[in-house]
Amino acid sequence: MDGHNPFVLRTLLIAAGATAICCICALWALRSPRAKPSPSKKSRKKPCGCTCSCAPACGGDQPLPLPPPTATAAAAAAVPNGEIPSAAAVPNGEMAASVRRPRRVAAMGSSMVEQMVPEVRTHALSYLDYRSLCRLSMANSAMRRAANDDGVWKALYRKDFTVEQDSVTPSNGWKAYYAATRAIVSVNAEFYNIIRDSSLRGMRDFWLNADYVKCLHASGELFTGYTAVIDSWRAALNWGLGGGPGVAFQIREVRARVLSDIAWLTMKAYADIDSEPLHVTNVYELHNGRWYMVHHHSSVMA
Repeated sequence: MDGHNPFVLRTLLIAAGATAICCICALWALRSPRAKPSPSKKSRKKPCGCTCSCAPACGGDQPLPLPPPTATAAAAAAVPNGEIPSAAAVPNGEMAASVRRPRRVAAMGSSMVEQMVPEVRTHALSYLDYRSLCRLSMANSAMRRAANDDGVWKALYRKDFTVEQDSVTPSNGWKAYYAATRAIVSVNAEFYNIIRDSSLRGMRDFWLNADYVKCLHASGELFTGYTAVIDSWRAALNWGLGGGPGVAFQIREVRARVLSDIAWLTMKAYADIDSEPLHVTNVYELHNGRWYMVHHHSSVMA
């Protein structure tokens, strides 16, 4: 070995020794028994409490317990009726898709009128007349709810009739009360149409055929009973003598109060635009779905 380089020989010996050590370690690993893996701290136990893989033998086929709900799911479950929680209720600004979905559905199902503030909606619809409100209620269910709002009909009643009955609470709502008031006002207007047309037959049909009806004319004469009342109208307007000219009264300041089967109205009746008005009170009773006059009182106020 004197003719060889000592550095090369040393390198070869080191490489041979390392190779031998690797071979010995490999043989030892193959011959030694394989150790069983120890259960990990992060491994999930079966419902029976064991960590083995024999699931059918120990009931491991049962579903594992669900993980605890997240903060987002808990916030969504705490909101009633699918309402949208505020940003403070959901941590980190998260918003689950199941929570966002009801807002889109609600926005699509409501109309622009329904989205208005109730006071603004009532004020806007109060500019419509009763015919327009009835037509609006037939458009769809949303418009029906808006047009049948009690506040809308109360505002319309105050505009068309009077503000004197703010303390009244109609049992069937303001829409029904408005309809009943308009009906009795129309009946009262028909009474003065009969006088204008000098129709004795119309006057007979207009009064209730009862012995308690009363009529007090502007002359101060009081008549009681159906026959006496009709005779008084014949004499007052010269009926039965070929028919006299009728009087076209102008009615102003009509105030009506309607109950279930009785109604009374006060008004001013002008026979001439320059004359003093007659202060009139008319009382009606409802019989078989029709209003009949039972009392008429007119007087001249200086």
